[in-house]
Amino acid sequence: MGDSVGKRTLMNLKVQVSMRVLTLGAALASMGLMITNREVASVYGIAFEAKYSDSSAFRYLVFAYIAISAVTLFTLAWACLAVRRGGFIFALFFFDLLMTLTALSAFSAAMSEGYIGKYGNTHAGWLPICGYVHNYCNRTTLSLALSFVSFLLLFVLTVLTASAARRS
Repeated sequence: MGDSVGKRTLMNLKVQVSMRVLTLGAALASMGLMITNREVASVYGIAFEAKYSDSSAFRYLVFAYIAISAVTLFTLAWACLAVRRGGFIFALFFFDLLMTLTALSAFSAAMSEGYIGKYGNTHAGWLPICGYVHNYCNRTTLSLALSFVSFLLLFVLTVLTASAARRS
């Protein structure tokens, strides 16, 4: 019985570490793509620059993923302690839940901004810009896809951590 508990604990630690490293990679990649996203276009002879910092939703995504990356690094070390000592698992669950909700919030805000950039809003008179800045929109789409992957990984981590907290 003790041997199966030890194997399960080691397997749980491997899964926790793997998922956190993947989450960190997706978060950093999403953030890096968004920060370096910039394109200059000319419309009817007037030059304009599209960059992430012009949008409050994209800035929120970047700052949220800075926080998520920092907390994920912290919880990576914390997970090693929590798997060995059951008392730390609830705190790990709390951080995972907090980061999952932050990732969902940032993704949703940036996705709505990206939708308006791609399709516009005829009721408000906002025109789509993706016809003029193709590379900017493609990089934004890739950044949002990685952001969603990061959210999904955090969601799975939250469920796994909740399950481990219930067992301990």
